[in-house]
Amino acid sequence: MVSASLILIGETGNGKSSLGNFILNKKEVFSVSDNPESETKITIGEHGDNENRDIFVIDTPGLKDAEETDKKHLGQMVDYIKENPGLQGIVIVFNYHCPRLPMNIKTLIKLLCNVFPDADFWKHVALVWTRYYSCLTEKLKKKFEIANAKFMPEVLRLVKECNGDNSIKSFPTFFVDSDFEEQDQFSREEINRLIAWVHSLDPIDVTRVEKADPDIDKTIEEEDVREIKTIEGNVEHIKIEYFKRNKVIHYDGSISYTDWEKYKEEEKENILPRKLLEEKIETKEEKNESSTPIMEKCNDGGNSGGLNINLEPISLGPISIKGNIPINIGSKGCSTRCVGNKKTTTINYYKRTVKIYNDNTVEYGEWEKYDTKTIQS
Repeated sequence: MVSASLILIGETGNGKSSLGNFILNKKEVFSVSDNPESETKITIGEHGDNENRDIFVIDTPGLKDAEETDKKHLGQMVDYIKENPGLQGIVIVFNYHCPRLPMNIKTLIKLLCNVFPDADFWKHVALVWTRYYSCLTEKLKKKFEIANAKFMPEVLRLVKECNGDNSIKSFPTFFVDSDFEEQDQFSREEINRLIAWVHSLDPIDVTRVEKADPDIDKTIEEEDVREIKTIEGNVEHIKIEYFKRNKVIHYDGSISYTDWEKYKEEEKENILPRKLLEEKIETKEEKNESSTPIMEKCNDGGNSGGLNINLEPISLGPISIKGNIPINIGSKGCSTRCVGNKKTTTINYYKRTVKIYNDNTVEYGEWEKYDTKTIQS
């Protein structure tokens, strides 16, 4: 019956596999070598023997700043945790001689924050410093302890940035010389403390494990509302389109976006208040024509102004009268004649106001005469 189950995570060369062998007290359970390439290729778990049979240790491929490889291994690690309920402790392994927080471990911590959103998860995390050699002088150990003391706040700050949790003040920390051949007393006591810590933990609730993406730190959904307005008369037509996209923040700090996707559309109308759009002046003209005869006096000599009367023979008894009798009018003969017509054109100019409104109505004012022009020809 397994009562202590833990997983080892860390960079290549930090001694994870050696630490796993030490915890299980079995020399060659996990492959170990001085090769700079990780000996562990896949995430695997092993049980201890005899007095350690209740201990189950999961070893993982070492992280080595190879982006695509690390993504694969991180995803593999999370899948293993999800598929093996009962895991109690997560141990992040560091080299005591290199007290630094490399980028791939930062990525790992961010990934864990996403995969295990519950703040209680971090109660299941411990730090183990390997290569804490028994042969180190007290002066050298003191030097490394000072450097390592600066390391813990950096890890805590990163966790706080990821999940906003301030309740975590420190992580259980252990110092081990993980060389299986050495197994000095101090390291054995540290291993026993580590196992006791794991025993004290409840299993991690894997049902709350989120889907892991070793490339994406977080995804934020963004929305955009776009309005298209058209006006017909006093009616405003509004078309509203709703779009969304994902803002993807990667562990390396870069940001990418998905394409905008329209997921909803609606239309509505507004009746606008009656409003004068345009006011203009409209004009017209009216023509009237008249004609007057042109009369001219003329002079045709002495007879021109008289009349000649032809008399038929008239009998007056014994007297008869016949012939022409001239009658003069005036002292001198004259006459008047029409020599043409005088044409008169009268033009009247009118104007009125035209008002056009947004509801397509038009108002016309009264015609007003504002000018007259007379043309004679």
